[in-house]
Amino acid sequence: MITPYADHMEEKSQTRRVLRNLRKLAPEGDERAGSHLLEELEKLEREGFGHIKPINVIASYTSYGNEPSTQGFNSTLLGRGVQILLPHLLEDNSLEWIDSKSGENLGIVGISLAQVVVVPALSVDASGIRIGQGGGSYDRALKLNSGWKVCLLHDGEIFEGDLPQEIHDQKVDAVATPTKLIRFS
Repeated sequence: MITPYADHMEEKSQTRRVLRNLRKLAPEGDERAGSHLLEELEKLEREGFGHIKPINVIASYTSYGNEPSTQGFNSTLLGRGVQILLPHLLEDNSLEWIDSKSGENLGIVGISLAQVVVVPALSVDASGIRIGQGGGSYDRALKLNSGWKVCLLHDGEIFEGDLPQEIHDQKVDAVATPTKLIRFS
């Protein structure tokens, strides 16, 4: 159920705390979800899945701590000549996008260039609602992109039930774990 922001603020905060604690149990530097996503993207390119043919620009991020690692994923794509856009957090919690190779700042609208957006998350539910770190940065950025949006998660981080959802929350199209890719749309 979608509700106004204030109605679920505390519920989201509690859910986020629990998910952060569970994430601490995950292996640091685990690249399996990113590797699985690479395989899936290659299949999708071959099949001509929607706007994924060929992939020239991907918005990704630099993982840290116990997040599923994006380092190998990003490096492999750069080696294939794919342009990787990385986020830079601004003071107002908006994201601007930087070309990882040239360093060119593409601004807030840079995400609109990406055919695929790899989105960080603590968890995603069966409808594609994700819960992130709580700043709303990605929800604002995803509104500017019409590409395919996918989260990287560890196995066991797909939320059973419905995550608290607010009006501004943006859904993702898929989630990749080390063992599966689930499409929501």
